[in-house]
Amino acid sequence: MCSMNAMEYIHNMKTKDFLEKAIEFAKNLGMVDNGEATKKKKNVVIRKNISSDVGNVPYFGFIRPEEQLSGPYSDFSLVFFPATIDSNLYVMSLGVGSEGFRNDYQLASQPGTRRMFLKILPQEFRYSAFCKPDFTDIETAIAFGDTIVDSEVNLEKYKSVLSIGCLINIEEEKDLDYVYAWIAQYAELRGWASTKLQRNNAEQAISKCRQQGKNQEQQERDVVDLLESRKFVILQGAPGTGKTYLAEKIAKEEYNTIFLTQFHAETSYSDLVEGIMPKLGITNSVVYERKEGILVEAIKHAIDNPNEKVLLIIDEINRANLSNVLGPVFYLFEPKRQSVAGQGLRLETMGDTILNKVPDNLHVVATMNTADRSIAVVDFALRRRFAWYTIEPRFFGEGEGKELFDKVSRLFEKHASDSELNLQPGGSYFIADNREELNAKIEYELMPLMKEYFDEGLLSGAKTDFSDLFYQEIHKPLYK
Repeated sequence: MCSMNAMEYIHNMKTKDFLEKAIEFAKNLGMVDNGEATKKKKNVVIRKNISSDVGNVPYFGFIRPEEQLSGPYSDFSLVFFPATIDSNLYVMSLGVGSEGFRNDYQLASQPGTRRMFLKILPQEFRYSAFCKPDFTDIETAIAFGDTIVDSEVNLEKYKSVLSIGCLINIEEEKDLDYVYAWIAQYAELRGWASTKLQRNNAEQAISKCRQQGKNQEQQERDVVDLLESRKFVILQGAPGTGKTYLAEKIAKEEYNTIFLTQFHAETSYSDLVEGIMPKLGITNSVVYERKEGILVEAIKHAIDNPNEKVLLIIDEINRANLSNVLGPVFYLFEPKRQSVAGQGLRLETMGDTILNKVPDNLHVVATMNTADRSIAVVDFALRRRFAWYTIEPRFFGEGEGKELFDKVSRLFEKHASDSELNLQPGGSYFIADNREELNAKIEYELMPLMKEYFDEGLLSGAKTDFSDLFYQEIHKPLYK
């Protein structure tokens, strides 16, 4: 068995080797550190203290080039803390120096800073990942998972200034990929790269670990599974994300009979369920007759055809006053409700039939435009009865507008709050057969949409970036 001094020596040597690997990789990204004999301007300070002396917290990391080689420092740093019980384990974290913010507060307040690291934060349990909801918060202590606590990494005095991080094992190849991705992301944050090769090196490292959004096939499978398990699903997303297209595609591929309606401000209970409608009789006198709504039509068909899979599509569900439209049938929308003989709702257009649940073979999928802020708010009772699936913006295939879509996506990722992400225009805004058609879409669709957002006080921090982007694309100003 090794003595304590021998174990500390092995521990320190592993940390030293790991540091050298990290520095070597960082130089391929354009890093110029405090130890290099070069005429290039220094863009980082490397801090290291790998001694295991009593009371010392070993670490190494990258900090802003304006900081000193020792003592307290400010702003964001990328730091690695070795565990005390296993020389292969480290906590990797983006944190803020003990002197708080001097230059990076605006960077911390941008949602994109948090998102860029979240996208390369490993999700498996063993990594014990942590992330603050607000990177400007350096007062609230982070709650570390049991895996980090059990590793005995001494982070007590840093609990309030660590923003995001995880536990990694430097003997695992996958974990080293995450290390390199985080160094590359920090390099982008600090603008280390001065050549195309360095930028490509950073992008390759990041893309190796970046979480990818779901494609259309995965989304379709998710929604089909939700409909099977929950029966009632709402597809929510920004305009142009393909919500209605996805609902209709699933309907055609998975169901025998489809009922379709679109809600609007004047949609009423009689449109959805049942009502009394006036009509001219034979003698030109007004008579009244009962009329069944589309929900009753779908329910009747499902009852009469128990072996069929029936789907009701409600497009733009939150454009109507839902409390008025649903009325007493609201309680039927309960996925796990069990039938009880003699109890339930009696609808005049269904004769003696008593309902206390939607038939098992009838499913409902609705769509909701999250960018339309003039429409009704969905209450919590309805939210409980539906499963909610978000359709995120994506470009459909390849084409003329792919590059522009990616640029717009990056600006939303950088500036938008969580709720403002729901405003990002979907792929249909960017589909064009040629550059002329794309330019027209920019001028007559995208620019008016973004201007309306800005005029309403939304995405206020992104106004300059979008103005510059549109001018670069079509040489026309957003504001005259």
